[in-house]
Amino acid sequence: MLVGGAVWLGGHLMRGLPHDQVLVFPVGSVFPNAVRFSASWKRVEDSEPSGGVTLTFDEAPPLQIRSHASLPNGDYVVSLSVLENSQNGESPSTREGVQTNIERRVTLTGGETKVALAAGGF
Repeated sequence: MLVGGAVWLGGHLMRGLPHDQVLVFPVGSVFPNAVRFSASWKRVEDSEPSGGVTLTFDEAPPLQIRSHASLPNGDYVVSLSVLENSQNGESPSTREGVQTNIERRVTLTGGETKVALAAGGF
């Protein structure tokens, strides 16, 4: 009985420790004209982000962006912002265009988590 309790307690404590997590964002496949991509994440119960990434693109963005983070497993809110070039011949360096803001709730369980950017999935 004591051994079973120790195993349960150890498993419970391990869930709260950070794990290598990979967040996968299909930026280029959903926003082929993106010139800037930003993402931040926070636990559902937190008020401030625990991490994030911002990238700018002078050319077409990659189909997927993979961001590594050391986070405990659990439920997170991922806030995303994508700025697309206005397609009127301006160079991407002007950074003018249409901004799309997206918020997704994801459950991290270690390993890879795909974050949907389009309505209804990828």
